[in-house]
Amino acid sequence: MRKITGFGRVYGKIAAPWLTALVYLWMLELIAVFSAADPEPLFDRIADCSAILATLGFWMSLAALLPSLLSRIIADEKIIALNRGAAKAALILITALYFLRWLFTWIGSKEGADWIFYIVLGLCLLLAGLSWRLRHNRQSLEFSLDDGWRYFTRPILMATVLVLAAKTGSSLWLEFINRRSLAHPHGTPPNVVLIVADALRAQNMSLYGYMRKTTPFLYRLAFESSVYTQMHANSTSTRPSLTTLLSGRYPFSHGRMSKFLPVYDRPENLLAELIAHGYTTAAIASNADATAYDLGLVRYLVYGGYPNFRRLTLAFLRDNGVYPTSLGIRMYDEWAQWFSLGYPERTMGYGPASDTVELAIRTLARLPRPFFLFVHLHEPHDPYHAPAPFKNKYASGDKPADRAKISAYYYQRYPAELQSLVDEERNHYDESIEYLDSEIEKLVNALQQDQTSQNTLLVLTGDHGESFERGFLNHGEDLYESSLHVPLLIKFPGRTKGERLSIPAQSIDIAPTILKSVGIAPPDWMDGVSLAGAEGLENRETIAVNYKDPAQEKIYKLPTKAAIRWRGLKLIVSCDSGQAELYDLGKDPAERMNLVSSIPATAKEMWQKFEDRLGKGAAKMPCKFQPNA
Repeated sequence: MRKITGFGRVYGKIAAPWLTALVYLWMLELIAVFSAADPEPLFDRIADCSAILATLGFWMSLAALLPSLLSRIIADEKIIALNRGAAKAALILITALYFLRWLFTWIGSKEGADWIFYIVLGLCLLLAGLSWRLRHNRQSLEFSLDDGWRYFTRPILMATVLVLAAKTGSSLWLEFINRRSLAHPHGTPPNVVLIVADALRAQNMSLYGYMRKTTPFLYRLAFESSVYTQMHANSTSTRPSLTTLLSGRYPFSHGRMSKFLPVYDRPENLLAELIAHGYTTAAIASNADATAYDLGLVRYLVYGGYPNFRRLTLAFLRDNGVYPTSLGIRMYDEWAQWFSLGYPERTMGYGPASDTVELAIRTLARLPRPFFLFVHLHEPHDPYHAPAPFKNKYASGDKPADRAKISAYYYQRYPAELQSLVDEERNHYDESIEYLDSEIEKLVNALQQDQTSQNTLLVLTGDHGESFERGFLNHGEDLYESSLHVPLLIKFPGRTKGERLSIPAQSIDIAPTILKSVGIAPPDWMDGVSLAGAEGLENRETIAVNYKDPAQEKIYKLPTKAAIRWRGLKLIVSCDSGQAELYDLGKDPAERMNLVSSIPATAKEMWQKFEDRLGKGAAKMPCKFQPNA
């Protein structure tokens, strides 16, 4: 009977070549996805990708147990020799696949992508070819497995190491240059923290008079903040709404009216304005739709853009601050279909508020002043999960079968007989809001512990609302108040007295408000106005557009509804049919009594105001409205 030490020796010899192949594969993938344009600090990116390597190494170590156990019935040396041959063949295959990938990338690229790598790779392969010719005489040119490793795989490995070293040095230099270029010679203007909660509607917040105490912390914070009671989103979808919020431009002005349209990648945005005035810019997003990549604003982030919406890494690494970066996300996206990367936590499409706030607190501690930090929180967006003690505080309990029925109707219309189940979803939504409130409290408390907290502008809002009524679940189609009325709380630097303002406000106003509050004149291309000390806004109109989510394989690439709110009235027009709804929100806050046929002249006047605004934009709205039809 063999000793344990014999088994350990065999296991080591079997696992070693495969772990070598894994590291080699990882390095090739790293060189393939590495981009100098990534805004995160270099060591954060390397740590994130290394966490993926650690996860794969765990699975590879487990897989090596099987052939090691076979050594109990097959001679050790035969198992080891077969394993070594298989590993070497895998190395050559990996090399060939990535070599072809680089070749096709080079041929297909208009700019000759990564030319430094191709030069180094060509030189290494040329030297390897010359070495092979010198080693073999003209009568014996057979190409063996060992030759494949020595003269093909090893040179590419050498090129990869050299180019990774060059890119690493380049990234470190760019980070150094960025830090130096942000020195502010005229004192330190206010820091800015912008918090956006996904799908947070005002009517379910106790801050706005809701019966349940869903936002006790925000209610207290309001005593030293400005709360805008008539704040409305300009879109009911995250990407168009955040593009609007960070540019200060209407959706039909910046052109990205739906998430299926190209990103807005123009210097006319809030981040660029702040950078030009010495600000460090950083962003944390808890789902894909809110990342700087999907918004087209990544090159305007100086410090970092952290997409905190995947659990890729080993738990102990996450506990020590290794969060997903854009580099790690690209590696993850390419490998997830082949490898299990979620151990020991399942992979998720969003980041919980607790993780996002923890990352935000750590980021705040190391951001160079003055800074602008954008924090996107997934909550209270579906699936409305909240941890204890908030879980099932208002709902009757988790019922997977019922929630499965409801989830089939997310972002679309549901039958009336499911209203009781939808009401339970709204109960879970309230729980998620209360959980969100508790996490925002942690973030604000950490912010206030900083010595510069009195010189910080804090802004909290929602990108859009959420619907649980009128036969539509979630958001993206209806333009009723449940989908548009969102919170806006601003804690201005140095102010300790709160106020509640009923002036009409909208998403386009946040960027100019931030700029004016930190001493920067809002540019003329912004459609919004500053709400800081603003006067004469009582009679202004607010505007919103939306689109339908794909249905029956049909994609709606342009908005399908438009709305204008003016002097307490609200006009909603369906762009596909031309049908309209007009409501008096003061007398009919539930929007049930359609007045369009009663006061057509008013409806026509409001639509003319909308078209006047539309005429200033770059995009076209497929809306036709005839109030007398």
